[in-house]
Amino acid sequence: MRLHHPCRVPTTRSVFGEDPPRSEQVLHASILAPPKVASTSRELFGSVEKATLQTLPNGFDTRKLPLPGPLPEDFTEIEYASTVVHGRSIHRPFRHPRTHSYPVAQIQFRSHDILNMNLFVHFATHAAYSLGIPCSRMYSLPTQRSLWTVVRAPFAGKKSQENFERKVHRRGLKAFDADPAVVELWFKYLQRHAMGGVGMRCVRWERMPLGVGQKLDTEVRDTLNRSKQAVPSKSRIKSLGDKIVRVEQGLNGGAGRAPPPPDNIKTVETLEA
Repeated sequence: MRLHHPCRVPTTRSVFGEDPPRSEQVLHASILAPPKVASTSRELFGSVEKATLQTLPNGFDTRKLPLPGPLPEDFTEIEYASTVVHGRSIHRPFRHPRTHSYPVAQIQFRSHDILNMNLFVHFATHAAYSLGIPCSRMYSLPTQRSLWTVVRAPFAGKKSQENFERKVHRRGLKAFDADPAVVELWFKYLQRHAMGGVGMRCVRWERMPLGVGQKLDTEVRDTLNRSKQAVPSKSRIKSLGDKIVRVEQGLNGGAGRAPPPPDNIKTVETLEA
């Protein structure tokens, strides 16, 4: 029995010893040799459309992006982001410097599989770098360990027991000095591309603007002033009470007499002894 290469489909020509056609030779060459890595937008997409913004604020021409490598020794973040760096996703992301070190968000990752969790945390740090969020490195949190002891079997093996253990590994990220809208976009992007088996707990801190205390004090004072104006004065309350007394006693003429009781209510007369 003749064995063939698993990547090669046997044909009648190869069985009878004839040379394969040119198309099959090109196919085998593309499988064995790796393809050429693209370095320009034209090689990536085939054609370059007319850009609306020809020059970026950093001085780079959009028609020449991405920049070919290699990078200089003391490169900047803008040069690193504008240059083709193959295998960038497997490296650590560039860390944006903190401006004020104010924490704005924190994400806790939880999973039973530590490899998938570390991979998703790496993806989250690259997403934060792409959005310009100063983010910390991944730090470890205490592992939650649960243990259950149950009987091994109901009949003959009920005297023996076995243990079941569950570990929940946890990792964390903390973001600093970012706009709330950018942080919300980061959270939504991670939720949309979430990895199965990895849970997230997102915490966000929002800070009030300057002068919020004075603004609240002014609003409270205005509310109190309006409530004082709505409350009637003592003289007005006294005059209203006197008017009610005159109406009840019939001292205000016939206009102030109390209306007769309705027909469906029986009047109870008190008999004197």
